Amino acid sequence: MKNKNTGPFKIIISLRLLKEKFERLLDSNNIAVQTQAKQALELFEKHSILLTGTDSVEDFLNNKPVIDQLMSYIFPTALTENEIKGAVTPYSNDVFFCSSRLEDIIINSTITDNIFNDLYKDYEDSFDLLTYAIILNIHYKFDVDFERPKTVSITNKNGEKKRYRVVFNADFLDIYPNKSAIEITDDILDELLRNANNIEIWKKYFPKDSWTIEGFGIITLIDTSLDERIDDFKTHLIEPNNESFQYLIEDIRRIFNNPDLQLGSYNVEHNRIIPPFNRNFDMLTLLPEDDICTDEYACTYIKDTLFKDCKPVIISNVETYHKQSKGNRLSEILLQKGLKSVALIPIPINGELGFILELASFKPNQLNAINMVKLDTIMPFILSYSKRTFSEYQNEISAIIQQECTAIHPSVQWRFEEEANQYLQERNYGENPVFHEIVFKDVVPLFGQVDVVGSSNARNEAIRIDLTKQLEISKAILKNRIKINLPFYEQLIFQIDKYLFELNENFHTNSEQEINIFFEKQLFPLFKHFQSNSKNSNDVDEFINTIDNTTSSIYDARKKYDKTIEKGNKALSTFLDKQQLKAQEIFPHYFEKFKTDGIEHNLYIGQSITKYLNYHPTVLYNLRLWQLQVTCEMEAMYYEKQKEFPLQLEVASLILAYDIPITIRYRIDEKQFDVDGAYNVRYEMIKKRIDKAFIKNTNERLTQPHKLAVVYSSNAIEKEYLAYFEFLQAKNYIGSTIEILELEELQGASGIKALRVDINQSLQKVSDIFTIKDLQAVQ
Repeated sequence: MKNKNTGPFKIIISLRLLKEKFERLLDSNNIAVQTQAKQALELFEKHSILLTGTDSVEDFLNNKPVIDQLMSYIFPTALTENEIKGAVTPYSNDVFFCSSRLEDIIINSTITDNIFNDLYKDYEDSFDLLTYAIILNIHYKFDVDFERPKTVSITNKNGEKKRYRVVFNADFLDIYPNKSAIEITDDILDELLRNANNIEIWKKYFPKDSWTIEGFGIITLIDTSLDERIDDFKTHLIEPNNESFQYLIEDIRRIFNNPDLQLGSYNVEHNRIIPPFNRNFDMLTLLPEDDICTDEYACTYIKDTLFKDCKPVIISNVETYHKQSKGNRLSEILLQKGLKSVALIPIPINGELGFILELASFKPNQLNAINMVKLDTIMPFILSYSKRTFSEYQNEISAIIQQECTAIHPSVQWRFEEEANQYLQERNYGENPVFHEIVFKDVVPLFGQVDVVGSSNARNEAIRIDLTKQLEISKAILKNRIKINLPFYEQLIFQIDKYLFELNENFHTNSEQEINIFFEKQLFPLFKHFQSNSKNSNDVDEFINTIDNTTSSIYDARKKYDKTIEKGNKALSTFLDKQQLKAQEIFPHYFEKFKTDGIEHNLYIGQSITKYLNYHPTVLYNLRLWQLQVTCEMEAMYYEKQKEFPLQLEVASLILAYDIPITIRYRIDEKQFDVDGAYNVRYEMIKKRIDKAFIKNTNERLTQPHKLAVVYSSNAIEKEYLAYFEFLQAKNYIGSTIEILELEELQGASGIKALRVDINQSLQKVSDIFTIKDLQAVQ
């Protein structure tokens, strides 16, 4: 005791307060308590040193037999093998009496000194402020909160480390000031609290031996090893990486007291079992090459419990389960891997089953319904971690797709996610990942367009009108200044007349560029000269104000044309987007659209486009009917809105009915899908040329205002579309005449034909989409 730092305290070990307790118990109504109190008081009369106390542990323990007898009154013998409890000297916490269980812990500990030596230490050679808080709160009645959880960590001789929470009972301790004690005022308290980490300040107001602590304390230990392991588990969940994952495995093994416990996982997606996205996990109940649906996984009970009810399954003895179930895929794989007990825990993500967590052991019954209760404590953290990790993983997947592919149509998002998933796993595993090209084989294309008829002529006319106006105003400006009799002005007027003649009689694609250069190099500099050197330049000012800053020319007619194209495209695009959502309900398919002078769209349909659904040809028939219906409705809608447009331009509709499956490939470098292979290029060639095609032996273009043309090359397609047109006639979508036309040979394609019909501009659009069932009902 003399060699230990006791802070401000003079230590006296005594049982005085215990004697006073027994004196009070003499008044108890319980005869047994009275008898025990009398026996204890008789012992105190014979050993007065226990009352007066001593600062020497050795002197105190000279009375060990009597002390043990007195301690037995407050340490029930019946609980000595269960409770972890001891009586300790004041402040230094040397154990002088303890339960059998605490004695075993002390004997088997690797700590050679007092196991409670560091109980009050904050750092080396100092003690924490709890001592001073006791004085401030108990003696001075201040309310200072210095309390903190007290724990001790003890490693036994087998290397097993356990942590205990310490509960201290101070019923038999007394603290009082000595003559050297300093009265603690409110001002001193403020100074102490401002310097909570300065031990010298505390020593100043609490000198050595200025206070006495007398009596003994009772310490109770509560095993919190499991709580600590759970805390470690939670900590490692917060730091998800390869290193912390290994810690997680060890944490779970420690929680279940099983150093050989195996941890695995697999994902569940649309009733299929797939490998986990985290390569740190192995699949314990599946083989690496397995690709199965949930129905093939195990017996009906386990399958329904896991995948339908989303409840845990525990097989405490795999061999017994194997015999009772007469063998199945699950039990055979477990036995093949030497796993004798297993727990399968479903983990939901955002309300749906996300993956299965697997725990397995090499011995029977090591995982059972009793010890699996431990999961109840950590399951909320597992669920939170899983949700967060899944969300982070999805964000990474999206980031990779965005980086590698830009925006992707939802119908094929799954395939890009698969590739991104593989990319991410390889990257996380330290490999050099490559995002491979995405290919969809055997898809049937559907192409269509609603395009402005004669858009080039309309644009050229707008250019001609703007340039003519610009030249005529410029000519007038020059004529107003011809009085100066400068031949240069006359030469400019001659050039303007030449351009005006060219615009009216022989407009060509280079005219616009030539005239713009003429203004840039000659007229605009001259007009700026007029503005700077003439007092009367109102006509020039007025002309310059009409010039568009972006194009450096008059832009009135062209602006009307551009606005018309813009408004028409927006109306057609918005309408098609809404209808496309309905088409996706028929069957998932890849869809893309392009804005030209109108709207073009591509559809690709086939088994390879979808991951889970089964493709059938009726899907294609429904989409072809949908395409016809929507094309008619788009054109009718265009003419309905035409009155809102600056120019009254007309449109024509065209569909390519191609019945030969092709392959499309997503080009990573170009960030778009394209047909794959020389054989499939024929489709692209036909698609690009049909809108300029002529009817055979005529000068008539196939595409005409208010008409819908369907281009094809087989009798089967002709028969199919004739049936569609008959149905659309019954619905008053098209006129009564159906033309069957042969087209002039196109480069790279021959034998091309077309069906052409008049679109009813005043058709009554239905609220839903037509289907093959509707067609069959009409027939």
